Amino acid sequence: MPADEKDSAATNRLLDLLRSQQAGKSTTEGNASGTVDADLEQGPTTPVKETKVDPGPAKKAVSSSIVPETIVDQPPPKSEPAKPVTSEEIMEKLGKIGAQEPKASQAAPEPDPASKENASQGTAAAFTQPEVVNEAGVATVPEGVEAGQDLDASPEDQDPDRIDPTFFQVHKDVAPPNKAIDLLYEFSNWALGIRRKITVQCTADSIRIMKMTSVGSRNIVESMEEFRLPYELEDQKITHRDELLSHILEKLDLKVWKKDTMIRTYSSQIQTHTKVFKAPPVKGKEFSELINWSAKKNLPFSNENINIDYQVLDSAKDEIKKSVVIGVGNNETISHLSDVYKKRKFDLQAVATIPYLDWQTFKHCYPDRLGGCIAIVHMNKTETTITMVKSGRLEFNREMAVGVQDYQKALVQRVMVGNDSVNITEEMAADYLMRYGIPLDTKKDIPETGISLYKIYIFLRPIIERMTGEINRSLDYFKKQVADVECQEIYITGLGASIPNLVEVFAKQLNHSTEHLNPLRQGDFEFLDPMAIDYQLIPAFATNFGLALKHSTGINLLPIERKQHFQYRIFNKFALFIASILLPLYLILGYFAYSEVTYMEENVRTMQNQWQKLSDQSQEYFTMLDDLKHLGNYWGYLANDRINSENQIKLLKLISSEIPDNIKITSLLFRPATSQESGKNIKQAAHIDRIAMSGFVNAHAGVADIQLTNFIMRLDGLNMFTSIDREIQGNPSSDDTRLFFTLKIGVGI
Repeated sequence: MPADEKDSAATNRLLDLLRSQQAGKSTTEGNASGTVDADLEQGPTTPVKETKVDPGPAKKAVSSSIVPETIVDQPPPKSEPAKPVTSEEIMEKLGKIGAQEPKASQAAPEPDPASKENASQGTAAAFTQPEVVNEAGVATVPEGVEAGQDLDASPEDQDPDRIDPTFFQVHKDVAPPNKAIDLLYEFSNWALGIRRKITVQCTADSIRIMKMTSVGSRNIVESMEEFRLPYELEDQKITHRDELLSHILEKLDLKVWKKDTMIRTYSSQIQTHTKVFKAPPVKGKEFSELINWSAKKNLPFSNENINIDYQVLDSAKDEIKKSVVIGVGNNETISHLSDVYKKRKFDLQAVATIPYLDWQTFKHCYPDRLGGCIAIVHMNKTETTITMVKSGRLEFNREMAVGVQDYQKALVQRVMVGNDSVNITEEMAADYLMRYGIPLDTKKDIPETGISLYKIYIFLRPIIERMTGEINRSLDYFKKQVADVECQEIYITGLGASIPNLVEVFAKQLNHSTEHLNPLRQGDFEFLDPMAIDYQLIPAFATNFGLALKHSTGINLLPIERKQHFQYRIFNKFALFIASILLPLYLILGYFAYSEVTYMEENVRTMQNQWQKLSDQSQEYFTMLDDLKHLGNYWGYLANDRINSENQIKLLKLISSEIPDNIKITSLLFRPATSQESGKNIKQAAHIDRIAMSGFVNAHAGVADIQLTNFIMRLDGLNMFTSIDREIQGNPSSDDTRLFFTLKIGVGI
C-alpha cells in the first residue's frame, strides 16, 4: 500500500478512537463501518478538553473538490499493535476537530461559542470532503472531516424541510384586475374554447394533472394532482403510462369538462427537439425549405415522420439574419398520444417542448428582467434542460442525461447506525430527498431510522458537483458562442427545484444569482384554497403552469390538420354567435310574413265572395274605378287618342253614377290644360285638366244648398279629382225652388 494511503487509514483510525473516547463507547458511532479497531488499545474514557483557539485568518481544512485526494476503497490493513494514544496527542497531530454531537441520552460538552459563531456563518454549498464507500458497501468518513461537523447555514436561517413561499409571491408591480378587460377576456375565452383548462405533464413514472377555470385574464386552479406508477386500484394495478392517462381521463366528468375545455400536454415519451438558428434574409419557398432542412439536421431521432413548427423572433436593428426557433416532434408518438385523448372524447389542443415553455414562462412572468442574459435550468426525473435567454430571446438550449433520479440513486446506500445496518431503499431515498433535500443542519438524524443527515448530505454531493459542472460547461460554451455576454441570473424549475435547499446550494457552487422560476409572479393564477397550497409542489407543476399561459402554443407539434381545427374554431364560434342572433330574427320575421300573407289571402277570398254577390252593373262600376286610377296618368300627354276618349267616357259614367235625382246637370265640358301659359311652358305639376259642370238643384233654397254640398262631398270621396270649386249663379228668392251652380273640377295626372 502506498505511504499516503497508509497515513490516511491511520488518521481515520485515530479519528474513530477519539470519537469513541468522547462518547464513552467501545464502538465508533462516527465510523460508518461500525467496527471496533482491534489494532488500537482502548484507554480510559477521557473527555475532550475545550480548547479556545485564536481564529486568525480563515483556512480551508479540506479541498473544494468533491473527489478526495486519497480514496480508500478497501478496509484498512492490519498493523502492529500501537501504544495507547491520548486525545491530546491526537489533537496535536490532527489539529482542532470538533467533536461529534452525542445522542440526547448522553451528556455532551458545551460547544465552543467561537466555533458556533463560525458555523452559523456557513452557506448551504460550503462542501467538505465526502464519505467513501468501501468494498463492503459501507460508508466511511474521509480524512480530516468529522461526521457531525456542520459546515452549512444554521437551521435558524432557513427551514430545511420546506421551500420558502416568498419565492412564489405575486410581483409587487402587478396591476389589479380590470373588470372591463376581464369582460373582453371572457368573450375571448368563449370564442377560443378555453373557459376550462386541463394541463397534463407526463413523466417517466408519473402524470401531473392541473385543472383550472378561466375567470377573465386569470385562472382559478381547482386541483393539482400527481398520479404515480404503479397506480393501485381496488381490483388491479396500473403499470403503463398510457393506461394511467386513460384512467384519469375516464374519471373526468364529460358534462363538466368536455365543453369549452382546453387540453395541452407535455410528455417525456414524445421525442422532441428544439433548436435556434440564424436564417438569411430569404422569403417564400426558400425560407420554408431552409426551415425543413434545419429541422431535420442532426436530429436525435428519425427524420422521416416528424412534425415541424417554428417561430420567427424579432430582429435587432443591426441584425440582417433572423433568429428562428424550431420545434420538431416525432409524429408517431404524438399521434399515439392524441389517439389516447380521442378515445376518451377529448381533443388535444397543443403539444409543447420544455425549452419553449420555459422561455415563454420567463418572458411572461419577468417582463422587468428581459434586458440581460439568463439561464433556465429545468430538472425533470431523468433529464435536465438548460435554456439560455438573451434580451428576451431564446438563444441556446441543451439537454443532459442527469435528473432527480440520479439524486435518489445516490441515496440508495447501506448505512451503519450504531451497531445496526440500515438499507436506504428507493422509496426511502425519494422520501428523504423531498423531505430534507440538501440538509443544512447535518447534526440531526432522521427520526424513523436514526440515519445522520450528514450522511445524506455526503451522498448527494457528487451528483450536485456533477450537475453544477455540466451547467458551468453550458454557460462557458454559450459565452464562447456569443462574445461579451455574461450570464447574470440562473432560474431553477421542474421537479428538481422542489428539492429543499438545492437552489441555495447551486447559488454558491455556480457563483451566480440563483432563484426559483416563479410561474405565479404576474398573478395569472389563483387558488380556491390559498391556505392549503403546498409550495413545494409548484416547481414540479411548473410545466403545467406554462402550458396554461396564453402564448405557450407558439410552437405546437400537433399535425397541421389538428392545429387548424383549433385555429379556425373562433370562426365557427362567431358563425354560431351570429346565427344565434339572426336565426331567431329570421324566424320571427318569417312568422309575421306568413301571418300577413294568410291575412291577405283571407281578405282576397272574402272580397272575391263579395264580388260574386254584386250585380253586373256594380261590378262594371268598380272596374271603372280601377281603370280610371291607372289610366288617368295618361291625361295631358295624349290629346286625341283612343285611351283619352275612353277615359272621358268612363269619367262621365262615374260622375253620373254619383248624381242624385234632385240635381240636374245642364252642361258638362272638358277643358284640357294648355301647354303654354303667358308664353311660357307650364310645369308638369301645373298640367291640370278641368271639367266645367253646370246644373241646378231642384229644391228649396234652404235644402238645396245642403244637397249640393253632399254631392260635392261624394265627388270628393271618389279620390279622382284634385280640386272641386263651386260657383253659385244668382241669389234665388225664398220661394224659388231651384239653385243654379257651376262646379270646376280639376283632373290631375
